[in-house]
Amino acid sequence: MRVNLEERVYYDTGKVMQDMEAALDRLKPFQYDSKYRELLGDHLIDKVSFWEKNIRRRREDPFTLVVCGEFKRGKSSLINAFLEEEVAPVNVTTETVTMNRISYGIHKNEAILSGGRRMTLRDEELSRSSLESIMEAVGEPIERLELQRPIELLKQITIIDTPGLQDSIRDFSNLVADALQQADAVIYVMSVSMPLSKSEMLYLKTGILPQKYTSLFLVSNFADMLSSEKDLSRVRDNMEKKLEGMLPGQKIWMVSALDEQCRQRQEERPCRMLQDILAEEFCRLRSSISNRISGKKEHVIPDRMQRMVGIMAADIGDDLTALEKGVEMSSQEAEETAAAVRRLSEQQAERLDEYCRRVDDRIRQMQNEASVWMGELIRRMQEETKDLDQYSVDQLSRYYPFFCIDTMQDAIRKCIDVHIDEIYEMLEEISSELGKKLSREYEKKNYNFRFAITGRTWTRGDSVGFMGSVMGNGLISLAADGIGGIMRKREIKDRKPELIQNIVRQYDALQLSVQRCMEEAYGQLGNKAKQLMTEYVNGQLLNSQAQADQSMAAARADQKKKEEIRQAVVQLKMVLENIAGGIHI
Repeated sequence: MRVNLEERVYYDTGKVMQDMEAALDRLKPFQYDSKYRELLGDHLIDKVSFWEKNIRRRREDPFTLVVCGEFKRGKSSLINAFLEEEVAPVNVTTETVTMNRISYGIHKNEAILSGGRRMTLRDEELSRSSLESIMEAVGEPIERLELQRPIELLKQITIIDTPGLQDSIRDFSNLVADALQQADAVIYVMSVSMPLSKSEMLYLKTGILPQKYTSLFLVSNFADMLSSEKDLSRVRDNMEKKLEGMLPGQKIWMVSALDEQCRQRQEERPCRMLQDILAEEFCRLRSSISNRISGKKEHVIPDRMQRMVGIMAADIGDDLTALEKGVEMSSQEAEETAAAVRRLSEQQAERLDEYCRRVDDRIRQMQNEASVWMGELIRRMQEETKDLDQYSVDQLSRYYPFFCIDTMQDAIRKCIDVHIDEIYEMLEEISSELGKKLSREYEKKNYNFRFAITGRTWTRGDSVGFMGSVMGNGLISLAADGIGGIMRKREIKDRKPELIQNIVRQYDALQLSVQRCMEEAYGQLGNKAKQLMTEYVNGQLLNSQAQADQSMAAARADQKKKEEIRQAVVQLKMVLENIAGGIHI
C-alpha cells in the first residue's frame, strides 16, 4: 500500500513568519545605507522599500476571500447569504457601487473618503438612496466601505466584495486587480440567465487564471430562475463544457442567494420545484469554502508570500540586469546602447502607428457587420408587432418600451462580445498584458435609445428604474424571457390597435438611434484598444530609456565604483533569493 507522505506534511506558520521576518530584515541596509542608494539608484531602492513594507503588512492578514464578477450578478446577496446576515449593500447602482471590506469586530460601518478621512454610517445608510445622498453631500465618491460584524466565521476570514467588473461608472479595475493579487481564495459569480459571456470568459482567462489560485469557486447565481432539475443540469453542463479547455474539471456551483436568504428567514421560496436542491447545493458550497479555509490555514502565508515575492523579484530584476550590463560596458558601448534605444523608439512609434491603423480598419468592418445583425434583429421585432394586438394598453405601455430598450442594449453587447476576442488577439501580438488590461478596463456603457409610444420618450434610464421597481416585488427580469414571453398572455385581455400602430411607427427612429449607439460602442472599443497600445508602448520606451540611463551611468563609472556596483547587485540578488528560498513550497 502506497503511503502519501505529502498529505502528512504541514507548515509551521510561526516558523515561516520568523524566517520571513529575518529575510526581510536583510533588505533594511539597502534602504537606509546611503552607499547602496548611491550605487543602485533611487528608483531601485524605492522599489525595495515598497515591497518590504507591503510584504510585512500582508503577512498577518487573515485568510482573504475575494468575491468578484460582472455587475448585477448578485455578489453582495451571495455574501449576505453566506454570512446569514445582511452585511454587504445590495441594490446599488453604477454610481453608488463601492469596494466593500467585511471583517470581524464590533458592529461598525465606515465609509473611506479621500485624504484619510472616514465617516461612520448607520446600517440604514448603506442603502442606495442614502449612499447617493452622502456622496452628494460630501462632494466626492466613497473609495470603499469598511464593514465589521461579530460573526464567528469572520474570525477566520476577511471578505472583499468587489465592484462589478466593467459596468461601474468609476474605474475600479486597479482596485479589483490589487484585491485579486492579495486573495487567498476567489469566488467568481455569474448568472444562469447570462452564463459565461465572452467578456466573462476573457476576464477568467486574463485576470483570474494567471494568478494560479489554488482555491477558485465558480458560482452561477439566480438558479431559482430555472424551472426544473433538468434545466439546472443542462445549464451547468453547458458552462462546464465552455470551460473545459481553460479550466478542465472545474466545478460550477448552481445556487440561488435569494432562495437561501428566504430559507434562512423562513419566507416563501422563489422556486418550489427546486428549493430542496438549491438548499442542498448552497450548503455544500458553504461547507466546501469552510473546509478549504480550515485546510489551508498552514498554507495561507507561504502561498501568499510566494506570490508576492515572485512579483517583487520580477519587478526589481530588470533594474538589476540593467546595472549588471552597465558595469560590463565601456563608455563607447554605453553610447551605442543609447543610440540603439533611440532607434528602438523610432521603430516602436512606426509600429504603433501601424497597429492603430489596423485597429481603425477592423473596427469599421466590425461595426458594419454588427449593423447588419442589428438591422435583422429590428426587422424581426418589427414583424412581430403584428401579434401585439392580444395585449392590453397597460401591458404595452409599461412593458414594451422596457423590452425594446433592454433588447437593443443586450444585442449591442452581444455584438461587442463576438468581436472583442479579435481585438484581444491583436493586442496580444504586442503584449499579453494588453489583453488583460482590455478585459479589465473596457467599459460596457448603457446606451440611451429613444422609444416613445405614449407621448413621452422612454430611455435606458427608465428601463433601469422600472427594473428596480419590479425586482423589488420579486418579479424576474422581463428581458430574460425573450420576445415571445415578455408579456404573460394569461394576464392580457384588452386590445388597442392605435397604440400598436404608434409602436410600429417608432421603429424607424429606433433604427437611427441604434445606429448612433453602434458608432459610439465600436468607437469606444477602438479608442480603448489604441489607448492601451499607446500607453504600453510609451511605458516600454520610458522603461527602456530608464534602464539605458542606469547602464550608461554604471558604464561611465571608474573601475573601483563599477566593482562596488557589481558587489551591491550581487548582494541584493542573494537577499532576494534568500527570501524566495525561505518560503519555497
